[in-house]
Amino acid sequence: MTASTGITMVEAIHQKYDDDVETCIHIHIPASAPGKTESGNLVIPPILALHDSNISGAGDTDRLETLCKQVQELDLTKNCIKDWSQIIEIIERLPKLRFLNLTSNPIENRASWECDKQFPNISNLILNDTNVSWECLMKLLHVFPRVEELHLSLNGYSSVDLHDDFRYPPLSRLYLNGNKIQDWTQMCRLGQCFPNLENLVAMESELMSIMSDVVLKETFPCLKSLNLTKTKLATWEDIEVFREFPVLIDLRIKDLPFIQTLPEKERRQNIVARLPNITKLNGSPVHEQEREEAERAYIRNFLDAESKPQRFYELEEIHGKLKHLVDVDLSPDLYYHMKVKYEDKEEMMDILKDQTVKDLKKFLQNFCGLPSKIIKIFEYKPDYNQLHQLKSNIRSLHSYRWTEMDEIHIYPTETYVSPDLSVHICEVHAKKIK
Repeated sequence: MTASTGITMVEAIHQKYDDDVETCIHIHIPASAPGKTESGNLVIPPILALHDSNISGAGDTDRLETLCKQVQELDLTKNCIKDWSQIIEIIERLPKLRFLNLTSNPIENRASWECDKQFPNISNLILNDTNVSWECLMKLLHVFPRVEELHLSLNGYSSVDLHDDFRYPPLSRLYLNGNKIQDWTQMCRLGQCFPNLENLVAMESELMSIMSDVVLKETFPCLKSLNLTKTKLATWEDIEVFREFPVLIDLRIKDLPFIQTLPEKERRQNIVARLPNITKLNGSPVHEQEREEAERAYIRNFLDAESKPQRFYELEEIHGKLKHLVDVDLSPDLYYHMKVKYEDKEEMMDILKDQTVKDLKKFLQNFCGLPSKIIKIFEYKPDYNQLHQLKSNIRSLHSYRWTEMDEIHIYPTETYVSPDLSVHICEVHAKKIK
């Protein structure tokens, strides 16, 4: 889409806000909303969004200034502005503008472009997917001398070509997502050129390692927050380098391929144990108890290693010499192991706890040779020398809490247990059991 086929920003504003079509419906418009004054003038809100409006230039600059004198934030995402001179014309007519979003505009990087004006009100500048060159960026930052937040994502950068002597102290937040920078020394140039940088976000980049000869204390003296999620860092040594950032406390490094196979808790513990300076990891605070558990787990992980990392000895100084945790099997015991008797037969059996008395009768019918319907089951406790019948067919065996000393005794339904609870069994109404 060329500039000749686009419309002006003034035309886009009228298309969005100016509706002269008469209608029988009356709508009350609050004073803070876009609309018209009693004199018929448009009232444009402080936040003006003109996404994908086919804008190629400013248009009538006097009219633009009248319409937009209260505008503080301007979003021109996905338009067709090619010339920085048109952008400067727009900015000149918006005296209160502090936020400018030019994402996905095909702005040309003309080496001859110059501007002798400055706009110190602009504090947030978004140049994502504009392919702005580093040379052009340095000129822009001269025009906008007080930018605190800068977005340069999706611009295809594979290097940082800022001049060695270029310095821009106002910048504190930089977003560089989705670029192709692999070499950490290139990223370090950003720290040198933006000496007061506090927040750096470089997600989904091609970064392979942050190991370098650059002294990080000098390169990133003010960096507090760093986001390298979905990069290609490949070793624990790369993670441990984050200790060298002098004031770094907030780190996001999710979805790194080399640790994705670890369980989430183990992954987090390994990072926390290695980085004593980090107080917030992947968006969650690192509490004192979590750190201690992570550091102790780290020590135990290397107890049997022939070659131990330096961090092992550092943590041993803090927590002392630890031993392996006892491997206790806390899984539930599923069976009773106990003696089963019927007449002169007896056998040690594993009795499944998770079944009912009725299920147990079916299980034991092969052992005693009697159908489950004509047998009675008793529990026998040697310590008390007594029998107790299991009368409820639906009761779970879990509830009996038997021990290995207890026994199960089986009798035909025609038997009778003496009231004195002795083991003596009296036969009544004897019948032949078929």
